[in-house]
Amino acid sequence: MKKFLYIAATALLLTSCTEDFKDWADPQSNPQAEVVSFGTGSVASVDVIDFAQIPDSVEKVKVCDITAPSTNYDSYTPEYYIYLNGQEFVLDLEGYMNAQELESYVVSVFGQAPEVRTLTAKVKSVMTDGTTATTIWSDEFNVSVIPDAPVISSAYYYIGTSNGWTPFDATYKLDNGGGDVYANPVFTVIIPATGEDNWFKIYPQETMDVAEGDFWASNFIGYPVNGENEMSGTFVEGVNDQVAFSFKIPASADADKYRLTFDMMNRTFTFEPLKDLGTPDLWYLVGSCIGDGSWGNSAGNEGVGLIPMYPQTDNYSINTYVGYFPAGQGFKLIHTPGSWDEQWGQKDGVLVKNDGGSSDITVPEDGYYQITYDMQMDVLTITKYAGAVSVYDMIGMPGAYQGWDPGATLMTGMSTTHENHDWYIKGATYDATELKFAANGSWDINWGGAAFPLGIGEQNGPNIPVAAGTYDVIFNDILGEYYFIAK
Repeated sequence: MKKFLYIAATALLLTSCTEDFKDWADPQSNPQAEVVSFGTGSVASVDVIDFAQIPDSVEKVKVCDITAPSTNYDSYTPEYYIYLNGQEFVLDLEGYMNAQELESYVVSVFGQAPEVRTLTAKVKSVMTDGTTATTIWSDEFNVSVIPDAPVISSAYYYIGTSNGWTPFDATYKLDNGGGDVYANPVFTVIIPATGEDNWFKIYPQETMDVAEGDFWASNFIGYPVNGENEMSGTFVEGVNDQVAFSFKIPASADADKYRLTFDMMNRTFTFEPLKDLGTPDLWYLVGSCIGDGSWGNSAGNEGVGLIPMYPQTDNYSINTYVGYFPAGQGFKLIHTPGSWDEQWGQKDGVLVKNDGGSSDITVPEDGYYQITYDMQMDVLTITKYAGAVSVYDMIGMPGAYQGWDPGATLMTGMSTTHENHDWYIKGATYDATELKFAANGSWDINWGGAAFPLGIGEQNGPNIPVAAGTYDVIFNDILGEYYFIAK
C-alpha cells in the first residue's frame, strides 16, 4: 500500500541532506506534550503518528516518551506494556512498539480512512526480583494515529467519448455498492461502446463540485503517460493533462459495452469489453424430484414445478444445472413451459429427444449431478458432481436498494420434496443498483459477480450490477449461478 509514497519520502530525505537525519519512527515531540505521572516518573505524549510518512522497512514506532519511575529492583530490567483502548501491546523502555501491530489495531477499530484516530493509552511497568513483582501504572494519555491509505472520494464519474465529454454529467457514475468507501473501495461502471476509440477520464466528487470555469483545471484520474492504451494497470490522480492523461480503449468489433473497474485503495484499474449475446434460450427441469414434485408443466409454474437451467455466461446455447437427485425418481427436460412438444427423456438407458415413447430420466444412486445441454451440438450429458456442497436455510439478496441487509429480501426455495439448492424471487423491480446473494442472514457466505444479467457468483466477489427493470431472479447455491430473467 505504501509503495506510492516512496517517491515522496525519498524527495523529503534528499532535501534534508544538510540537516540532521530524520528518524521516521520517532515523531517530533510536541512542545506542549501531554505529560502524566508514572509512579515517580512520567509519560509524555508524542505528535500524531502518520503512517503515510513511515516506510515499510520501519519495524517500530515511538508512541510515547518515558521517564522511568524509581524502583527497589534497580538491578532488574523492567518490562513495559502499553494499553490502547484497553488492548495490551509490548512496549520497549524508550516508548517504541511494533509499527505493524499499531496500524493494524487502529484499522481494525476505526477503518482504513486516513484520518486522525485518538486512542486512550496507559503504560504499565512490571518489575520482579524473581519472587516478588511490582506493577506501576501511568495515568491515561492519548496516542493519535493516521493510517496509511490514499484519499478516496465519496463518488466518481466518467467523462469521455460515451457521453460527449460533457462536464458535470452523472450519467455514468461509478458505484461501489454503497457504504464506507474504505470498506468498499472498488468502483465500477458500464459504458456503451461507440464503434470508435473510447477516450475518457474519471473524476472525483470534489471535481464535480467545483465552479463551472474550474472544471478542466481540477483533479482527474487517468494514465500517468499520455498515449497509453493498456486495459489494466495502475492509475494516477492529479491535475488534468499535467498529471492525469486520458485513458484510451481501442475500438473493438467484439465489444458492445465496457465495464470499467477502479480499485481506489490499490490504485489499479481494469477495462473489460462486453458483448451482447442476445437473449438466452432456456430449458427447464420437471419431475417428481423437481421443485414441488408435481410434474406441473404449465406456463407461470417456473420456480415451483419447473426449475430453469442456467445459460453459460459466454455461450447462451449451453444450459447447465447442478442439484441433488434421489435415485429412481424421474424427471425430464422441456423447452417451453406448458408444452411437451420439445423434451428430453430416456429410452433403453439412453437419453433421447422428442421421442414419444421415452420414459423419465433417472439416476442410479442418490447424489449430486450436473446436467449440461449443448443446443448447438444437440447433446445432453448427465454426470456425477464431485464438488463440495453445503445446505443453507435461507438466501437473501442484499444490495444498495435495501441497505445491504443480508437477512432481508429473502428468496424462496424451489425444491420442497428433498434437499434444496435453488432459489427464486418473481417480479422484482429495481432501479439501477448493485447487489449480492448471501446465505443464512449474514455476510460469512456471500456470492458476487461482475456479469449481468447472468453469471457465476464467487465468495466475496464483486457487486452484481443490476440494470433497472423487472425480473424473475433465480440462483443456484452449489455453483453460485444466477440469472435475472427480464419480464
